[in-house]
Amino acid sequence: MRKIHALLYTVAFLTATSVALTSCNTDYNPTNAIANTTLTENDYDKLLTGVYDGLQAFSMAFEPIIDDVSADNLDNVGWFPNTDNNTLTGSSYYVNNIWEQLYYRVQLANNLINLEEAKSSQSDEDRQIEAQARAMRAWFYERLCMFYGDVPLLTTNEADNAPRTKEALVWSFAKQDLEYAAKYAPDFSSSTYISKQAAKALLARTCLLAPDTVQDLSRAAELAEEVIADGNFELADDAAKIWQTKTSKEMIFAVVNPSTDAWCPGWFLRSNLVDKLKAAGIDTGYGAQGRYMFPVDNALMNAFEDGDNRKAATVRVLTNGTTTTRDLVKYPGPNGTDSYPIVRIAEMYLIAAEAEGRENGLKWLNALRASRGLRALTAAEITDDDAYEARIMQERRVEFVGEGLRWYDLRRWFNRDAAGKEAVLQLRCYQTGETTGSRPTASDAMNISEDGHELLWPVPTVARDNDSALSQNPGY
Repeated sequence: MRKIHALLYTVAFLTATSVALTSCNTDYNPTNAIANTTLTENDYDKLLTGVYDGLQAFSMAFEPIIDDVSADNLDNVGWFPNTDNNTLTGSSYYVNNIWEQLYYRVQLANNLINLEEAKSSQSDEDRQIEAQARAMRAWFYERLCMFYGDVPLLTTNEADNAPRTKEALVWSFAKQDLEYAAKYAPDFSSSTYISKQAAKALLARTCLLAPDTVQDLSRAAELAEEVIADGNFELADDAAKIWQTKTSKEMIFAVVNPSTDAWCPGWFLRSNLVDKLKAAGIDTGYGAQGRYMFPVDNALMNAFEDGDNRKAATVRVLTNGTTTTRDLVKYPGPNGTDSYPIVRIAEMYLIAAEAEGRENGLKWLNALRASRGLRALTAAEITDDDAYEARIMQERRVEFVGEGLRWYDLRRWFNRDAAGKEAVLQLRCYQTGETTGSRPTASDAMNISEDGHELLWPVPTVARDNDSALSQNPGY
């Protein structure tokens, strides 16, 4: 990582709908630099728009679904086989791309936060702007940790040979950002912006998912229950209302893409048989024609319980002659009109369920299941904590397909204890000597070694070439 220059962007640059990257790691040259003494109050709003634009740009194309391709929810039919079968190297395309894209957006957030902090005094509006930028920075850093573990923690845009920071410290830093955002962000008015409620929801996630030294289960449960009790959000009684008719109040914070955006996750997910079948007068249900680069894994098709209304709203099977496709239809629009969810109310129920444990959390799990058309589970059916953890992970899997949570869920489950490790290994593809069909949970392609090192991606080769302080993850 060569010296990271200060990024003081012009307003025109930040409000553009797309931004060209200037290098292959975290080193970006400054553009027309401006000092905070030359900025007007309107300019700070526009700088915030630039950070939102960075988040929006990251939500297009493959980034929201690459977790599921690495995991056991989606397969690959051409472009990224080493992501699908977990044979990534430091030079693999997505290893570098995700690193580069997220650090670029960290820099956007850092720039605005540093400008706000440099003010001699802050108004309420200043704090609201900083709060939103901090919440997005926290999300960027947590995404980096989910893929790479330890990562450089940069709070300004000046660094030279920055070493990797322990993952727990990065999560702790993100937690502090979200605490600030939960205090100072504006009240909820729309899911398209970060509100106090959205910050609380993201903080609840952080308190649950963070490494043990940062994790705070009681705080996670408290925050999740606060958001559940908020009158702005409620579970849909049918998952189709979230994704297809878009009439639910599930979204707490979601990235909205302009209708003119042609690139969106759905384009790469949807079946390429749609137009042919429609021309033949066959109803294909929700979803326009797509490129069909990432089919649904057979194991996911089998993971839904009978009666689960999420299945029809999430996956679809189409057949034309001898060709059959399995596609994800959560993003059914023909262009970029489908919002990408950063956090939904359903997650608060599962956070409360997991954080409160088997005795007290089952009511939250059952409340979500009821909204998805499923019967309540009884304490007698879940005999120990390992069984309860497996139920939570099952529910999170079918609830959050294509929402960027599955890959990290597998890593934290694997690292929880011996039972968690065995549970994850039971989900990998068939190993040499195994009989096909002997393990119904087996993924089509996900291949995790006994040591689980693939659950962390390698640090990009380009980044390490430019930063002698960057170490590599074990196994690579």
